Amino acid sequence: MKYFSDSERGALPQTKNEIPHNVWLGLTAYIQGLIDTGCFGERFPELCPDGQGCYGTNEKMFSSALQAEILEIEYPFVTEQEENPDSWVSKKVPFTPSYLDVLDLIQFCYINVSKPVLGQYHQFYGHHHIASFDIQTAQDEFLKKINTIFTRNGLAYELLGGGQIVRVVSSSLTSVIQRTQKTSEQALNDLLEYANTKICNPDVRVRYEALKELWDAFERIKTVSNPENKKQSMTILLDSCSSDTEFRAELEEEARKLTSIGNTFFIRHSEMSQVKLSDSDHIEYLFHRLASFMSLLTKKLG
Repeated sequence: MKYFSDSERGALPQTKNEIPHNVWLGLTAYIQGLIDTGCFGERFPELCPDGQGCYGTNEKMFSSALQAEILEIEYPFVTEQEENPDSWVSKKVPFTPSYLDVLDLIQFCYINVSKPVLGQYHQFYGHHHIASFDIQTAQDEFLKKINTIFTRNGLAYELLGGGQIVRVVSSSLTSVIQRTQKTSEQALNDLLEYANTKICNPDVRVRYEALKELWDAFERIKTVSNPENKKQSMTILLDSCSSDTEFRAELEEEARKLTSIGNTFFIRHSEMSQVKLSDSDHIEYLFHRLASFMSLLTKKLG
């Protein structure tokens, strides 16, 4: 269902990285509802005492399996904690796990969810036995619900069929990535491909790797025209990009500035004096900037 507000004002831009508390509350309520209605019963069956098969989800089995794979998520789910555990006065404050743990939980549930098809009613115990499970329908419904939560809250993630979660990157960055042409230099092509793939990862650490690999590609493209002389090689490449004197000077300045950024920040080298990036938006900005420049260079390099 499309909400009325989305039709009136348009969907929120999906740019947020952190999972807010309201989303954590909504996710745990939704997943708990699936547990309570037997949607994890195929993988973690609660068996009828009369030996007549599964009738729901065994929460202890679910919890044990979850703890083995997603170490920082507890079940029953924790949504608040003591502000000061050492204080005599109890005061609860909202708690939300790290965004990576929440995304891992979503993937765990997607893999294990199945829609129960109810069978015979067992009057003595007051429950229905589950005749069968429909995995595909459950996963389709789960995917749709999770992506609705992502889009309604402007979160930069998308759950794909198969259970993978990818980062939603801006349309402008997507366009730049798609315009990057393959060159005759395979190692350069590989670096660009790795970088363009990793920038779509939800983990900020992997996105940082994407930025470093893109900068490696930048350093490599500088030497393609003349491997023995990087400065001369870059001059040849920039000359091929523009014959206009003023624009050629701008390209020279941009190349110099991008080189300086790579050396100043923790991108190309690992000295203690370098500045380490931690904000995913800053990483995407620098990636977008260099990717645009590389798009022009690869087009002219051929």
